[in-house]
Amino acid sequence: MQQKANQSYPIQSTTSLILHQVSEITRRFDIVTLNRQIEVAENLLGKSEVIDVAILGQFKAGKSSFINNLIGEKVLPIGVIPVTTVITRLHYEKEPRAIVTYLDGNKVEAHINDAEQFISEEKNPGNEKNVEVVDVGHPAFEHFPGLRFVDTPGLGSAFKYNTETSQGWLPEVGAAIVTISAERPISENDLTLIKDLSRHTPKIILLLTKVDLLSSEQQKEVIRFSQNTLKREINSDIPIYPYSTKLQTDLFRGSINDLLLGLSLNRDAEFTNILRHKIRSLVKSCLGYLELALKSSLKTDAEREDLKKLILTERLNYDIIKTELFLITRENTQKTRTLIASHLETK
Repeated sequence: MQQKANQSYPIQSTTSLILHQVSEITRRFDIVTLNRQIEVAENLLGKSEVIDVAILGQFKAGKSSFINNLIGEKVLPIGVIPVTTVITRLHYEKEPRAIVTYLDGNKVEAHINDAEQFISEEKNPGNEKNVEVVDVGHPAFEHFPGLRFVDTPGLGSAFKYNTETSQGWLPEVGAAIVTISAERPISENDLTLIKDLSRHTPKIILLLTKVDLLSSEQQKEVIRFSQNTLKREINSDIPIYPYSTKLQTDLFRGSINDLLLGLSLNRDAEFTNILRHKIRSLVKSCLGYLELALKSSLKTDAEREDLKKLILTERLNYDIIKTELFLITRENTQKTRTLIASHLETK
């Protein structure tokens, strides 16, 4: 009877139970580094709204150009220098308009042609206007119900704020399109981004932009190189799609449209899958903290010093981790670990 009851237990209720358990543990032991992921998961839980399809990548990889080309209209600013400075979300509305949300929570409506005043680095340098996000409604997105496209500032530009804005938004990702310019082979930074994204979503594709700069044979060579690099470096088989906004655009856009339409048509199932992925990743991170605490409690002073160096090498904030480890090791770590693991195994 118990087994039958478990099988009929609603997935959403199970997910909620796991999230609640992890949230209680992080609050109890003040594990502040997981707060952002928990906040995102709590906001998504129980909602049936949209899947955020984030367009990410290094600066000048063609993110904004791709979105403009996809909808057939120049909505986002593009240029020869890093352009996008704030997160911009695009969705379907019957009449074009833009809603600007400021960091203090205030919202103002703007004409869609004025959106660039808030989005672009040139018109809003370093986000001096304190904009949190710009939401653009446009009838061209009618073909993608249930999806919201998210244009992000480019990574690795001269403007550190742009990179920090995009990296800080990663936990929000529903599905991800990582743009890589054909003139620049896949790099270590691209691989790092993909690895970071894999913690937040199971839906990642790589978009090889500006392929019009290459011959057909060169395109195949770059795609083959990218596939081999992904497999070798991060053991990933994410699909790669060539794209150009100048040549054979209809052909390239057709493949992406099919992919996005499939995501849209199966939105409820995809949304559930993405949420469960986020919860699973959150649980694994929490378990990682507990296991680290257990190891630390069993080590000598010299071994703890080595552990400290390891943490610093991994670019974690040691001051925060040190406080968390002290609090966690005061409790019965193994019991807590077993409790969370048992919930994870029910999925």
